[in-house]
Amino acid sequence: MAEEGGGGKKHGVFRRMARGAANLVYREIDVRLPVEPVPDGPVMAVSNHFGGLSDGVLLVDASPRMPRVVARDVIWKVPIAGRLATAAGMIPVHKAADGGSRASNDEMFASAYSALGDGDLVLIFPEGVTQDVPHMAEVRTGAARIVLGARASGVEGISIVPVGLHYENKAGFRSRALVNIGEAISLDQWVASRGEVVDGADDREAVRELTELVNVELRHVAPDYPDWDQAHALETVSGVLLTDVDASEKPPMRYGDQALLASRLNRVAGPDREQLVDLGGTYRSRIEAAQTSDHAIATAAAPQPRSWGWVRDVLLVLLMAPFALFGLFAAAIPLLLVLIASKLRIAPAVRATIVPGLAVLLFGVEWVLVAIAVGRDLGGEAAVAAVALFPFFVGALFLEVEKVNLLWNQWRRRRRPSPDELPELQALRSELGEKAWAEL
Repeated sequence: MAEEGGGGKKHGVFRRMARGAANLVYREIDVRLPVEPVPDGPVMAVSNHFGGLSDGVLLVDASPRMPRVVARDVIWKVPIAGRLATAAGMIPVHKAADGGSRASNDEMFASAYSALGDGDLVLIFPEGVTQDVPHMAEVRTGAARIVLGARASGVEGISIVPVGLHYENKAGFRSRALVNIGEAISLDQWVASRGEVVDGADDREAVRELTELVNVELRHVAPDYPDWDQAHALETVSGVLLTDVDASEKPPMRYGDQALLASRLNRVAGPDREQLVDLGGTYRSRIEAAQTSDHAIATAAAPQPRSWGWVRDVLLVLLMAPFALFGLFAAAIPLLLVLIASKLRIAPAVRATIVPGLAVLLFGVEWVLVAIAVGRDLGGEAAVAAVALFPFFVGALFLEVEKVNLLWNQWRRRRRPSPDELPELQALRSELGEKAWAEL
C-alpha cells in the first residue's frame, strides 16, 4: 500500500532503513499473515514488547505501511534520536514516571486521533515497558482509550490488529524471529455487539472490556509462557513433532513453525501440559548430555537415504571463501564490536536495543570509511565500486559463516548416541511424541 500524505518518500527511507537493519541483524524473519488481509484505513496495531528497539525494527519492516509508533518521550530527550523520531512520525507518550503531565498526554491522544483520522496505521506496545520474561505484562488501557476516543471524535472504520513477536534469541546477532499477525478486530462491530452507547475514552466500562479483548487476542499471537524452562521444553516438544512430519535431510525447520506449534502446545490445559513440559525438559537435557540431536534419535531405527546435498554446500563454501575474506577484512571491527555487545552481561531487553542500533551505526560508518579510503587511493570510480561491493562482501561473509554452521548442524544431526543410551532415548522420545500428538 502506498504511503499517505506528503511524507511518503521520507517514510519510505525509514522503511528501507528498517529493512536493512532487520536483514543485517537477523538471518531469518518469518512473517505470518492472518487469513483476512490487514485492512486499509485507520488501524491500531498492538504488539508485545520483548525486544526494545528490535521490536520497532521488525514491525516497521513487516508492516504493510509505515506505522506511527507511540513511544516514550525519553527518546526525544536525546537530540539526534528525537529528530529521527519526529521525522519518522512517531508519537510521544508522556509517562508520569518520566515527568509527564495530563496536559502533555492530551497532546498524545490528539496526535493519535489525528493519525487515525488520516487513515494511518498507529502502533502501540500496550504493556508500556519491555519484558525479559517469556510472557506479557499487564496490558494497559492506552490502546483502548485511543481507539474509543478517536471513534467518538468521528473516525470511522477503525481496526485493531494484534501482532506477536517471537525471538529465538532476542539479544543475539544473526538470530531468527517470527512476526505473527493476528486477525483484525473491527471496532465498529465490537461496539455494536455491546448493545450500549459508548462514551469515548471516558467510558470506563467500555475501556475495561476492550482492554481485556486486546489482552486475550494479543496473548493468542504472542509468547505467553510462565517461565523459560517451560518455553524451552515446549519448543523441544514442537521440534519432535515437526521432525516426525518430515525427517528428511533438509535445512533445519523454520523457527516460525517451531514457535507457533510450541505456543499451541502451551495452551493445552492443566495436568496434560505439565506432563508435556516435564517430558520435554527431560528429553532436552538428555539429548544435550548425550551430545546428539532429536533428528539422530528419530532416524536411528529407519536411517534416511544418503543425501549428497552437503557436497553442494561445501562447494558453495569454497567458492564464497575469497569474497567472505574480503568481507571479514572490510567489516571485522564492526562485526567484533556487535558480537561483543550481544554478549554483554546486561538485561537481554537492553541488549536487544543496543545490538540493532549499534550494528546499523557501525556497519554504516565502516561502509562510508571504506569508500573514502578506496576513493582517496584509487579515485572516484573505485569509491563508487566500493560503495556497491561492500554490502556484497559483508553478505558473503554472513553466508559463509551460516553455511559452515549449517554443515556442522547437519553432521551433528546424524551423530547418534551410544548403543547403551539409544534405547532409553528412543523410548522417551516415543512417549513424548505420543503424548503431544494426543493433545493436538
